[in-house]
Amino acid sequence: MRVIYSIGYEAIETVYTYEEWFKEYNRRETKRRIRQRTEHLYYMKQRLSGAIMTAIGIATPFILDGDATFSLVALPFGIFLLLAREKVMTF
Repeated sequence: MRVIYSIGYEAIETVYTYEEWFKEYNRRETKRRIRQRTEHLYYMKQRLSGAIMTAIGIATPFILDGDATFSLVALPFGIFLLLAREKVMTF
């Protein structure tokens, strides 16, 4: 395979053998899979945290005999973490 890179003022020509290309392809594919798995684990942790916050927000008024002050913050935040499609927390 013949690859030509142009960086503006000079052209760099690289020739790959099939084995070199296959090594590079596997390396990039492995990096992509690791990144994808890490991303999936992040969102699973975030949803689990949201479920725990929601459960705490629901259980708090019963445990504290009617004081729902903490529940006013925990319940919406937990639901937000469950439904969010962007990274909100830092683990």
